Amino acid sequence: MKKLNIYIDNYGGDSNDKDFATKLKERFLSVFKEEVLIKTYSDLEGSIQHWEKKTVEAIAKADIVIPIISPIYLEYVPPSVENALDEIIDSKKRYLFPIYLEQSEFGSFNWIIKSKLIPSEIIPISDYSKADSDKVIINLMKTIKNIILNLNTTPKKENVNQEQQTNKKDKILFISHDHDDSDFAELLKLRLEKKGLAGWIDSERLKIGQDWREEIDQGIENSIAVIAVMTPEARKSEYVTYEWAFAWGKGKKIFPILLKQTPLHPRLESLQYLDFTNKAARPWAELITSIENLIK
Repeated sequence: MKKLNIYIDNYGGDSNDKDFATKLKERFLSVFKEEVLIKTYSDLEGSIQHWEKKTVEAIAKADIVIPIISPIYLEYVPPSVENALDEIIDSKKRYLFPIYLEQSEFGSFNWIIKSKLIPSEIIPISDYSKADSDKVIINLMKTIKNIILNLNTTPKKENVNQEQQTNKKDKILFISHDHDDSDFAELLKLRLEKKGLAGWIDSERLKIGQDWREEIDQGIENSIAVIAVMTPEARKSEYVTYEWAFAWGKGKKIFPILLKQTPLHPRLESLQYLDFTNKAARPWAELITSIENLIK
């Protein structure tokens, strides 16, 4: 099994950054164990005079880089490190997960602007309750787990003709959801696959570190419809709102799913939504039938 190389970049002095990075490393190791190699800035070998070079080298070697964003980190990050982080954005096989630890002015940092900042609500983790910050980290670990699985999965070779490939592409459904609802999104994807339909989930196929709007736009444009999974968290999420609003503007069919009770946006409320709040009586058949009717 190929191990995933993770580098956590943080301010090296005594700070909340360093403590957070150390605890994050320990948590990752307790979950991923032998599946990953993890270093923080504090683990880099060499004299303090060469810290910049060592940081750039660590970033270049990593499959995943996690910068811990705080005012003191942004004050000391040099252009060479910024350039190394910018290179990840343009990569197809490496990932950038900036974690927003403390309130910071990051508008002039291109690699942050083009990244999908964690948490997605763009609220510093330091402002979260312990329970909510734990949810953010758990969702990040789920994404990393998917990357590990993809890294060690050999794609199946299938002989399919051009018509079959086109039909499969035509049946892609974009699943819009808040990351707190990732488990349901995965379940939904599996249900679709059993019916020969493909689901597009950002945690699986969106390259975090790239321009997320461009990637999402392309995902929606390549889909026949958008399934909007609505919960109180999704209602507040700028990402979910952007996704279904962009789909609306493109004339895509939208299937709202009410997973948890929450007021719907007036536009979504005007559509026929499916009530999935009762786990014992979720209308899966009605959803599949509606999608199949759209394809016909």
